[in-house]
Amino acid sequence: YRDLGVDVILGEGRITSPWTVDVDGRTLTTRNIVIATGGSPFVPPIPGLDTVAYRTSENLWKMRELPRRLVVLGGGPIGSELTQAFNRLGSDVTQVERGARIMSREDEDVAALVQARFRAEGVTVMTDTNAVAVEAEPGAAGALLCERGDERVRIPFDEIIVAVGRRANTSGFGLEELGVEIADDGTVATDGFLRTNVDNIHAVGDVAGPYQFTHVAAHQAW
Repeated sequence: YRDLGVDVILGEGRITSPWTVDVDGRTLTTRNIVIATGGSPFVPPIPGLDTVAYRTSENLWKMRELPRRLVVLGGGPIGSELTQAFNRLGSDVTQVERGARIMSREDEDVAALVQARFRAEGVTVMTDTNAVAVEAEPGAAGALLCERGDERVRIPFDEIIVAVGRRANTSGFGLEELGVEIADDGTVATDGFLRTNVDNIHAVGDVAGPYQFTHVAAHQAW
C-alpha cells in the first residue's frame, strides 16, 4: 500500500468527529471516513463452554494434532467447510445445527445435496439440535450436551469448533459517542451507497453486512 502512495499508520484509532480520527495522540483530518473493522466469531453463552479450550475460525490454526473426535457447532459456511475438511483429514466429525438444515442461506435443494454428501462421507449431521451445555467427560476434553426434540444427546469430543456466526466489531473506537446508528443485527446501519447516518462516514465488509463474506467485502470496497 505504501508503494501505491497510501499512508499506512499502525496504532489505536478512534473517530472523534465526522472529520477527525485520533491515532495514539495524533489527530488526522479528513473529508470522509470508511469503517472497515471487520467482525469476530460469535461465541454463544453455553454453560460450561468456557471450561474447555474451544476453537473458532480464528484460533483453530493453532492445532498441531488431528482430533480423533471433533464437534463442529454450527451449520453455516464456515462450520460446513471445516466439517468437510476435518472429516476428509480423518477426524470423526459431528456437526450440530439448531436449525432444520445446514447452510440455511442457500437454496434448499443445494443444502440438501451437501448434507447428503456429508453423511455419505461419514459425518454425523445433527439438525434441529440445540446445544445446552458442555460437561466434563472421562477420557475426553469434554462432552456437548444437546436437546433434540424430547431426546437428550451427549457427544464426547477431543476438540470443539464454535462456528455459529460472526459479530461486527462496532465498539471501542468512537461510534457510540458520534451517534452512528447500529442495526438490529449488530452491524453498522448503511444505505444503498454504504453511508451511515453521518453522511461522510461509510462502512464496508463484515462490520456492515448483510453478508459476512470476503467476496462481499471486496465488492463493497470497490
